Amino acid sequence: MAVKGSVTRRDFLRTATCIGAGVALGGAAAQSAMGGPARHASILPASVIGANERIHLGFIGVGGMGTHNLGITLAREDCVQVAVCDLFPPHRERAAGLIREAGHPAPAVYTYHEELIADDSVDAVVVCTPDHWHAIPSIMACDAGKDVFCEKPLGTTIEEGRAMTDAARRNDTVFQCGTMQRSGEHFQEAVELVRSGYIGKVSRVATWIHDNESIEGIGNPPDCDPPDGLDWDRYLGWTPKVPFNPNRFLGNFRWFLDYSGGKMTDWGAHLIDIALWGMGEEKAPRRVTASGGRFVLTDNRTTPDTLEVLYEFDDYVLSFSNRVYNGYPGYGGSGYGTIFFGTLGTLRVDRGGYWVTPHSEGSCEARERGGSPMSEPHWANFFECIRERKRPISDVETCHRTTTTCHMGTCAYVAGGKLEWDADKERFVGRPRANVREANRFAYRPYGNGWSLEPPHRKDWTTG
Repeated sequence: MAVKGSVTRRDFLRTATCIGAGVALGGAAAQSAMGGPARHASILPASVIGANERIHLGFIGVGGMGTHNLGITLAREDCVQVAVCDLFPPHRERAAGLIREAGHPAPAVYTYHEELIADDSVDAVVVCTPDHWHAIPSIMACDAGKDVFCEKPLGTTIEEGRAMTDAARRNDTVFQCGTMQRSGEHFQEAVELVRSGYIGKVSRVATWIHDNESIEGIGNPPDCDPPDGLDWDRYLGWTPKVPFNPNRFLGNFRWFLDYSGGKMTDWGAHLIDIALWGMGEEKAPRRVTASGGRFVLTDNRTTPDTLEVLYEFDDYVLSFSNRVYNGYPGYGGSGYGTIFFGTLGTLRVDRGGYWVTPHSEGSCEARERGGSPMSEPHWANFFECIRERKRPISDVETCHRTTTTCHMGTCAYVAGGKLEWDADKERFVGRPRANVREANRFAYRPYGNGWSLEPPHRKDWTTG
């Protein structure tokens, strides 16, 4: 890897952009990335991210969501997929095949994330791993001078989100998160209607996601040997050591609190994100309470099948609701969405569009709009921000705020009680002391098995 202080493609772009525009930047904006090694040692890198240059992408995690994002980038002409990484051999082989089939050169193929991050040909790292592996690869990529696209939720704990945000800021990283609804024009228009006062003063916002799973859910497969070629210990990483179980792997990992937060962090990260955006984002909840449990499903998940969370802000109340076993529609006949209740009208928004319903004649006019593309413009925003060195629409700090709000709901479910929140300290405070202590323990549960959020993250981190 290149020595610290050398010129990176990112630094070269920043300088070239300033010269071309006839402007000078001062302070931190004009400095190279701080705190991490640069990527290229020559004064003129072999490839510079100019207006017509392609951005070199490395994908860490190429399962379902990783393959989806890979497909979006393969349809673009301003990037090239130079590396893929996955612990599961079929995934990385499939991803490499898709890149070759698209007519691109064969990518470098890696098993471990640190191998890809050390690849100097990679400009930006795409992290689409299970949630408990979002933090360390993202932090390492920031410290290696690479930009980052990381799927939501930002992390599995509140501590992870803060560490990721700090890493992005100290390295001047362009860090886009996967809350792509922000890039949908109809979501942007709906948020503007709320923030402009079109539906009046809003003091109540609701979010919900309901499903129709069978009582058997994901089932109860027995523990068994991991698939051939899978490093199960590395997959578990910092989380508790357990035998391999099919439900703890691939798509079902999110139903286990060791690795994720169920629908609270899965869909809540999207729905609550729009709620906070519409309400201004300046303030965090003052307190949170949650009720729920595993009342119906008979599978081996550890996340609840029924959950109700209530957040109290200074001047409004926000709720999140999930039923896994009964998809009876919520507000407006939709199985999911975000709804704002104002003094003049009500606005409901989901991926199919938004709908404004006035309270009475003359209060406000009825309005509606259909859905709009989200993922493609979200990636376009990321690449634009890489070239222009500006913060993207789903910046890491924004996603940390949303993800923290979701984690607060999970912590309240785990700990019980009505919990007070200190936004400056990012900690639960007050009473009941036992509940507060348990909530903070879950929000800041320590890394195990030799892993750490602090560099070098693991003493023997090259082989697992």
